[in-house]
This record gives sequence, C-alpha cells and structure tokens, in this order.
Amino acid sequence: MSGSRLQVIGRVGVIAGVVLMSVFVRRGLRPPPVPKLSPAALVGFTLFMHEVDPDPAAQARLRANLATVGAALAPEQRRVLDLVVAVRGLESAGQTDWDKAEQLCRGLGWPRCDRPALAVLKRRSRPSDDERKDFESAVALTIANATWALGSEDAARRMFRIELDRIPESNGRQRARVFLRFGIVDTNFDGQAALFNQACAADAEICDRERMKEATAREVEARFVAPGNAMPVYFVGHPRLAGPK
Repeated sequence: MSGSRLQVIGRVGVIAGVVLMSVFVRRGLRPPPVPKLSPAALVGFTLFMHEVDPDPAAQARLRANLATVGAALAPEQRRVLDLVVAVRGLESAGQTDWDKAEQLCRGLGWPRCDRPALAVLKRRSRPSDDERKDFESAVALTIANATWALGSEDAARRMFRIELDRIPESNGRQRARVFLRFGIVDTNFDGQAALFNQACAADAEICDRERMKEATAREVEARFVAPGNAMPVYFVGHPRLAGPK
C-alpha cells in the first residue's frame, strides 16, 4: 500500500466519521465517545502495517509516539525496538537504514547482523494478522518476535521470562508459544518435555502431539540463528549411537 493510498484511506475515515456524527446530531442523539488511542496503540497499529505513511506530519507524530513508548521500556528492549524501527524504516518514511540497523544489532551482541539476516528480521518483526486485535501489546510482541528471530540464546531466555510476566494466564495461546520457544532452545530432553507439557497446560489445542509438533516447527522456522533453528530431540528422537566395530 503506497503512502498516497494510506493518506486517501485516512481522509475517507475522517469523512465517514463526519457523516456518522451528523446522523447523530440530526436525530438528537448523543454521539458515542471516541476512544483515544495511547502512544503504544498508535505505534502498534503502525507495526501491523506493511508500509509507513511518508507524510511529514505523520512521520513527526510517529517519532513522538516512538519516543514516548521507548522511554517506558527497559534498556535492552528499547534497543531491540530501535533496531526494528531502523529495519522497518519507521522514522525514515519506510526506507531501511541498513547501516544503523547493523550497528544496533551488533550493539545487542546478537550472533548475526549481516544484511540477509536483517532482511529476515524486517519481514519477521511484523506481528501476524491473527494478532491484529491487540494494538496495545504489539510493541512488546514485536520486540519478542525480533529477539526470537535473531537474538542470542541469553537474549531469548531473558525475553521468555519477560513475556511470561507480561502475558496473562487467560491468554493461553501466547503463553504456550513462549513455552514452545523455551523448549526449543533447551538442549536437555527432559527439560524440553517439561516445557512442552507447560505449553499443553497453557493451550489445550496443542496437546495433541502432531499439533504441537506443527506449532513447534513454525517457531523453528521463525528462528534464524542457533540454538533453536532445528527441531528439538523431543520430536525427532535421540540420535542413534554407532555400535562397536
């Protein structure tokens, strides 16, 4: 979607709002209150979009909202958000700042910061359409997905704990995904089994072994660096030892 189309959509939304308001006025009704989106929700909405509105005014508002959201984050999370901003071109009218992105990535100590890896991060940092309903959580989800895509093992483990603290138990699907990721990077068979059992307890829909295997495979595919970019032994079995010759 081009910047001009984004602007057209915005104008259509304004016109529709005016028309709806006039209907309420003509009928003597009190119009419903218009919800005011928080800076986090506004940034979250932008993260879901495939393209960035290049309009200077829109860019200025986005930069202000990004500054507000970033100020509330822990230092490591803020740096990951800055990295996503650079690869997505959120502060540069959609143009990726590859040099800045590489510098930020290396500053995080992540194992891969080359152009192909950052291009993968650019694609995978966008939340999925299934998660579009929750703009408020999109920033945290984007940071978690970026860390899972390219982050070191230590960074991924820290993010797991942050996510489990953030996600309420009522959101079993997202908590299960965290347990799956935790199990994928665990190299111990018994540890993997315990974590996958916790994923099942969080989301009964993946308790079936084949469904859990499919969900695990999707997370493995989203991981671009080791450990975690290969199916865990829990699903593929222990490697066979060569017998004596």
